[in-house]
Amino acid sequence: MTIKSSGSSLAFTEIETEFGAQSPRSLGSYRHTQTVNGLTFNGIDSGIPTSGQIKFSDFYGKSLNIVVDCFSNPSTDEFRINAKNGKWNNNDIVIINPSTVSKREEGTKITIRVNKKIGSDKSGINNCALRTGSWTNPAAIIVDLGSNAKVLGSGGDGGDGADGISNNGGDGGDGSSGLGIEHQGTVVNLRSGAIIRAGFGGGGGGGGGRETSKNDRRAGGGGGGGGAGFPIGLGGAGGVPQSGTRQSPNDEGKDGDDGTETTGGSGNSGGDNDDQAGGGRGGNGGDNEAAAQSGTESSTQGHTKPPGNAGSGGSSGAAIRKSSGVSFTFGIDDGTKTGDTNATGVS
Repeated sequence: MTIKSSGSSLAFTEIETEFGAQSPRSLGSYRHTQTVNGLTFNGIDSGIPTSGQIKFSDFYGKSLNIVVDCFSNPSTDEFRINAKNGKWNNNDIVIINPSTVSKREEGTKITIRVNKKIGSDKSGINNCALRTGSWTNPAAIIVDLGSNAKVLGSGGDGGDGADGISNNGGDGGDGSSGLGIEHQGTVVNLRSGAIIRAGFGGGGGGGGGRETSKNDRRAGGGGGGGGAGFPIGLGGAGGVPQSGTRQSPNDEGKDGDDGTETTGGSGNSGGDNDDQAGGGRGGNGGDNEAAAQSGTESSTQGHTKPPGNAGSGGSSGAAIRKSSGVSFTFGIDDGTKTGDTNATGVS
């Protein structure tokens, strides 16, 4: 754990307990510079000289430094990383030390280095692409996002169009979230080029149409567009009338368009049955320019709209979420944050 910050003179054994025994056994053996994925540690801990005079008092209050590897294999995207329960527990770490030292959590400065693309999933708005995890008495937790870091919430899928009468248009799925902070006092270094972005909701499916003055004409609603995010939100399926007087395939709603990483997909038009019954259009998927739209209701010439209501647009996730009662700060804030950075609830 961290070396005492004041008091009686340090014993050499106190330094060895924190940083390991070095050979030769001298203070000079602790002069150390190490670079991990472009992040340079000038000193075995900050304030311990890498050249020139080195003395016992330089070691007061110092801690072992360990880097959690969220950067290797940059061409391989990852999803839903828990830095503690996944990377740390699997020994995906680099210890800042000139010799072999066993990892330990308590009293250690832990830097979660991110320098690749990490996505979330579509299971819930609180689900984050990267979570710090919960730690036991470290000296510090630092999330350091390099210039190639992209921590992205997923896009919600678009809702399916109504089938013409029996089933409503589907609601668009919610987007999920980017970075989840679960450790009190975490410091976030967002370096130039780094991106933390929320996922955005999918558009709602369009309502179904029906007209019964002479024939039982029905029309399906259009599918909602997928929300922006990673993974992308998929467009919803167009509604297909299940019975009645068909005018296939014109009476079928069109599928919504998929979103992209940054742009919501378009909702598409509902079906048309002999210019008498028309399904509603699906809503557009959300992105940073506009929230996800609800689908529109059907148009039925001269008659009251039937069952088969339009679906609602999904909600956006957050760029950064934190556990209840947890606060964090930015040490460096030069990158891009898109979405809420103060949402509560991490999963």
